This record gives sequence, structure tokens and C-alpha cells, in this order.
Amino acid sequence: MTLNFSRPASGPYVQFYKLLRLGKEGYMQKVENQMQTTAYLRHFIANLKHPNGENRFQLLDGGDTRCLPVVAARLNPNLGLHYDDVDMQHALSESHWYVSGYSLGFENPATHEFENLFTDVGQETTMFRIVVKSNITQSLAENLADKIEKVLTVLDDLDHGYETIHSKIQALKDKGGKSEADVPILEHEYAGDKFSRTVRKTIFAQKLMQKQREQRSTSAIVSQHIC
Repeated sequence: MTLNFSRPASGPYVQFYKLLRLGKEGYMQKVENQMQTTAYLRHFIANLKHPNGENRFQLLDGGDTRCLPVVAARLNPNLGLHYDDVDMQHALSESHWYVSGYSLGFENPATHEFENLFTDVGQETTMFRIVVKSNITQSLAENLADKIEKVLTVLDDLDHGYETIHSKIQALKDKGGKSEADVPILEHEYAGDKFSRTVRKTIFAQKLMQKQREQRSTSAIVSQHIC
């Protein structure tokens, strides 16, 4: 058989092989596995508690039976946290997990104004989603759940650093700040979304390394006493 296209034909060949190899039952099993893994993550997110006893998250998707293998949720706004879902995304990336965080606002191309995407939430509201692909096994899902729980603990310990960053961003936008040089990074200030992700990630990495050094120091002291 010959396939003639302007693009390489390896993709159609591989897909044709998969159809022959797996068949309808095989694909149904793959999707079932994805849905089961998604249900595990959804259950974890729905039941994770903040130290004050409230739920960490609010689920936004259709549930286990009326949804794609995707978990959509947001940090519980009733908690009044000093970080948002995009901050959590960057923090998780330190553990090599990418959970997409989104702002529920958009830049209107006609007016160049940042506007609400929905009528029932503000433009500053954020959310995240986890897309469960067929190669995400149960053990990987458990690892992601563990990393989410640990990352949230670290973010909780950052006091109001992220809250300060968010306020600086808005203040600089109001003043028309456009370049990275407008405000020094060491003072946790930066101008515009173009640089915000890099700086947030840098600050989180510094905080995380500091906590790891403290833990190693404590472990060394304990070891000396034991010896």
C-alpha cells in the first residue's frame, strides 16, 4: 500500500496499525483506563482539605461519567489564598508536572482591554485542568496527587509573597510599566505578564531550595546527636 501526501505518511501508517492491533475493544479499554485514572484524581482533588478544614478546590467539570478524561477545578476562592491556580501550575512544574492554569479573562482584540470571559466570575479569576492521557498510569496519577499536596503546603508557607507580587503587577500595569528593567527582581517586583511567569518560578525555586537546605541542616544535626 502506498500513501502519497505532502506530509510524511508515518502518522497514518501508525494509526492504521493501531486500529488493526487494538480494534474497537482495545480502544474502549484504553478510554476506560483513562476515565478510571481521571476519577481517581478527581476524587483526590474533591476531598483534599486545607488546614482550616475547608476543601482546597472547587470542581468545575461534569463528573466521572459525563466528562472527557479531564479534571477541571480551581482553588477554593473562599480560602482567600495569596496564590492562584497559575502560581500552582508554575510550582508543580518544578516537579516536572505540567497542569495548565488559566485566567478567566481575555484581551478584547477590538478594544485591547482585558475583559471578563464569563459573567459570573471576575477577570482575575483562575482555574486549572489536568488532561489524563492514555500513558498516565495509576502510579503516575498517585505521584501527581502527592506532588500537588506537597506544593500547596510550600505555597501556604510563602506567607504573603505571592499576594505582594500580584499587587505589584497590577500597580505596574496601571502605571504603564512595560519592561523588565522597570522594577528590580530582588524586590519581588516586575512589569507585565511577559516576565511574571519567570520571576514567580524563580522565587518559588529559591524558597524551595531554602526549605530543602533547612531540612538537610536539621537532618545533619539529628544525625550528629544520634552518633
